[in-house]
Amino acid sequence: MTSEELPNSYKNLFSKLKPETSKSEINRISIREGAFRKVVSGRETEVLEGGVLKIVIVKTAPISRMYYAGQFVSGEHNAPTCWSDDHASGRPSNNVSGSKQHITCFDCKQNIKGSGQGNSRACRFRQRIAIMLANDNSELTDDTVYQLDLPSTSIFGKDQKKMSMQEFAKYLNNNKAPIATVLVEARFDTDSNIPKLYFKAVRPLEEDEILIAMHAQKDPDTKELVKLVFKSNTSKNNDVANVFDVVEGEGVYIQE
Repeated sequence: MTSEELPNSYKNLFSKLKPETSKSEINRISIREGAFRKVVSGRETEVLEGGVLKIVIVKTAPISRMYYAGQFVSGEHNAPTCWSDDHASGRPSNNVSGSKQHITCFDCKQNIKGSGQGNSRACRFRQRIAIMLANDNSELTDDTVYQLDLPSTSIFGKDQKKMSMQEFAKYLNNNKAPIATVLVEARFDTDSNIPKLYFKAVRPLEEDEILIAMHAQKDPDTKELVKLVFKSNTSKNNDVANVFDVVEGEGVYIQE
C-alpha cells in the first residue's frame, strides 16, 4: 500500500512532516552468513545478535530477477549478466546490453529448474526493501533508513506461521494496515539451512512513530535506495551498496 492509498486518518499527518534532506551515505542490512549486519558506506560496522530485528518497512521495490554467468569469485561483485527490474513485466531490463538471455523471462533457459545449482533456476528472484530499525525498547525513534535485499526464499512461501514477504503483504492488505504504520518482526528461520527471513506484525505504530516513518517514505533518497542499480566495474568490497548479497544456497554466481 502506497502513501497515496493511506486512510484519511493517516493522510493529515503529512502536513507535520519536516523538509526532506539528501543523504550522502547508503546504509544497508546484510543477511550474509545468517546474521543481520549493519553496513554503512560499504563497510560492515556491526553484527546484530539474536537473529531477530524489529523494523518498519517504509518502501518496497518490485520483485526483480537476476542471472549471473561464470563462477563465483569470493570478494568480487559484478553487475549481473542479465536481469529484470520487475519480474511481472516478464522481460529483461532495457539496461541489459548485449547479454540478454532471451526476449522474455518466462521462456528463458535460465528460468528452467536445473539450470542452476541442483534443481534450482540459474535466474533468481530478489526484492529490495527500505526499512527503519526500532530501538531496544521496540520503539521507532531513529530516522535512519536501511536497504535490505531479500532472496527468493524470503519473498515466496505459503506458511502462515512463518510468513514470507508476499504472504505478509497479503496479511496486511487483508487487515487494511498500511505497511509503513506497523512495527514488524523480521526473524531468521532456524529450520532453514540457508539465510531465510520470515515476518510478523508486532503492533501498530504510535503517531510520533508514524510521522518518522512517513517522512522517510516521502524522502527521495528512500526511493533511490530501493532502485536496482548495478555498477559495470568489478568491486573488491564485499558490501557494495547497490549489489545484492550472495546468499548461501541460492545458486547465485558472480560474472567472470
